[in-house]
Amino acid sequence: MASSTTQLSLLDVVNQCDNYPLSDSKDPANQARLAPLTFHDFMVDGIPVGRIHCTIVPHMAAYNESAAPTFHITDTAVAFMPWMNDYNSRSDAIAQMLEQWRKDEATFPALKGWRNELYGIYTHITDPTTTKQGAALAIERAAWGLFGFHAYAIYINGYVYSGQSSSPRENLQLWISRRSLTKPIYPGLLDNMVAGGIEFGHSPWHTVIKESMEEASLPKEVAQRAKSVGTISYTTLFKNGKETQTETQLMYDLELPLGLTPMPCDSEVEDFRLWTMDKVLTAIRAGEFKPNCACACLHFMIRHGVLTPENEPDYFEIDQRLHRRIEYPGPKKWPTFNEGH
Repeated sequence: MASSTTQLSLLDVVNQCDNYPLSDSKDPANQARLAPLTFHDFMVDGIPVGRIHCTIVPHMAAYNESAAPTFHITDTAVAFMPWMNDYNSRSDAIAQMLEQWRKDEATFPALKGWRNELYGIYTHITDPTTTKQGAALAIERAAWGLFGFHAYAIYINGYVYSGQSSSPRENLQLWISRRSLTKPIYPGLLDNMVAGGIEFGHSPWHTVIKESMEEASLPKEVAQRAKSVGTISYTTLFKNGKETQTETQLMYDLELPLGLTPMPCDSEVEDFRLWTMDKVLTAIRAGEFKPNCACACLHFMIRHGVLTPENEPDYFEIDQRLHRRIEYPGPKKWPTFNEGH
């Protein structure tokens, strides 16, 4: 959390979230930031699907020595051995390695947050004989940043519309949550009303309904009014310089009546508060939001005319930067096999 004297520009906030240098940019400043980053491409089916820091690669080589050879490692890339060419062999191999790694919390602190949730990893190949509903493999959610895989999440901006003014800034209020003080990542910072990663085997819409109840006690008949309103995407380089968060947020708007108050249902949320647009912007500029959640709020404000080219000097760059082109493939059709659980 930023200090009480911090005053970020809104573009600063976007830069905090999307701070990994673009690999295809010719800009000298971008190239200077990219040069010292020593990541290997993680290759599956002949194309990159993630990035692994050079300090992690020796641990994968060591695993090759302790078990059946699993990874083909070069100076610039890591891939599965040729005989590991289907969902089951890849997923099982990486799961076994991670079970060993999680015993070494000093080396792999990210695995302290083990979730027992899987994220699907996709390539351009969707052959049902080598994939599971299009996924080349699946991996424990806590390990996602170690490999820089592309993840997906739903974010719901819950809002109240008064209709009493001609100004969007005065008509709209957002429901904002405060993250639990016990969360391993960004404890106590401000967040959107509802957000959650899309587990492998769940569709975005299923996740909207599930997370609305789990995080905000919103029943299905309320949550199903949510409207899909696009995406934002970014790649964040973690402060340790060894992990990246490549994510696409599937954005939803959910208008709530003034008398309906979201309530925490699980241990992930401390409380909710209904704030004006000006109060939300003040908190964003003060660094009180989790960075990607701040970006979700900015996306909402652009779409609803709260932020405009006339009142925000960085309007065009903010709008463009909220939609980073992700170089890794995604699902063509969302797997739904686990929605009964």
